[in-house]
Amino acid sequence: MKITTYLLIAASLMACSTPPVKEHVLVSEATVFAPGVVSTEANSEFEIMFSPDAQTAYFARRAPEQMQKIYETKQVNGQWSSPTLCAFSTDRDEAPSLTPDGAYFFFGSAREIPGLPNLGNFDMNIWVMKRSDEGWGTPEPLPFPINDVQEEGEGWPSSNANFFSCVGENTFYFTTMVRGSQAVKLYETRMVDGGYTAPVEITGLFDDPKYWIYSPVVSPDGKYLVFNSFGAPGGGGGEDIFVAQRTSTGWSRAVPIGSKVNTTDEESTPRFSPDGAYFYFSRAANLGDYEYGEWDIYYLSTSALGLEGLFR
Repeated sequence: MKITTYLLIAASLMACSTPPVKEHVLVSEATVFAPGVVSTEANSEFEIMFSPDAQTAYFARRAPEQMQKIYETKQVNGQWSSPTLCAFSTDRDEAPSLTPDGAYFFFGSAREIPGLPNLGNFDMNIWVMKRSDEGWGTPEPLPFPINDVQEEGEGWPSSNANFFSCVGENTFYFTTMVRGSQAVKLYETRMVDGGYTAPVEITGLFDDPKYWIYSPVVSPDGKYLVFNSFGAPGGGGGEDIFVAQRTSTGWSRAVPIGSKVNTTDEESTPRFSPDGAYFYFSRAANLGDYEYGEWDIYYLSTSALGLEGLFR
C-alpha cells in the first residue's frame, strides 16, 4: 500500500472524529465537517447545532427534490454516528437551536399553526419543545408577534421566521421581515414567566439598512454577534458572513469575517461549539445565475478567525 493511501485513510479517520472534542485541536483552515457522514455529496447539509455537552449534533439535511428535515448524530468513541431523522421533524423543518442549559429546543417549520392557516405563498414559523425526563415534549409554535402568519397575497420573506437563538440566560435573537418593511432585520426578545417580551429591533449593523440579516448567533463568551447577509459591502460575493463586536453601547458596525470563511461561493448559517472553541458555517458552490451546488458544513478553530483583530 502506498504512503499516500495511508495518509488518505488517516485523514478520513480524523474527519469522522471532528470537533467538538474534549481536547481541542487547532484547525486553522475551513474543513468539511464529518465528510461522508454528516456532510455528504448527494445532499445539502446546513445549520448545525450541538447539545450542551457537545456529544449530540442536530442539523438540517435536504435531499435532491425533497424538503429539508432535521437529523441527529452522536459522538461514539470519538466519531460521529450515522445521522437519523428526528422523530419530531415531520414537515419542512430547519434551523435547530438549543438553549445553553439544554432545556428548550427551537426550530423553524413550514407546518401549519393550528387555527392559523397560511394564506400567502410560503411561511416559516418558529416552534419550541421543552425537555422532560421522558425526552422532548410536543412542538408548540411561539406566539405572535414572533410568529406572524402570512396574509392573502403575501410572499416570502415577509412574516417568515425560522431561527431563534439564545443569548445569555433568557434573551433571544431572531430575524424576520415585518409586514410592510423592506428588509429582513434583527430583533431581540426575552423569555419572561413563560412568555416573550415585545421584540425590539437591533439597528446599526450596516450603514445602509437595506442589507438583510439572517441566522444571528452570539459567541458563547458574549463578545461577538455573527450572521450572514447577501451582497453586503466587503463580502466575497453573494451570501457572506459578518461579525459585530459588543461595545458599551450595544453592537459595533458589522465587518466581513474574513477570507478563511468568505469566498466567491455562498457562506451562511454561522454557529459556535458550546464552549466557543470552534466555528461552524455552511458553504455551497456558486454556479452563477443564482444556481448553487449542494451545501456542506465546514468548521475551523474560532481562534483562527482572529476576531479581535478585525476591530482594531
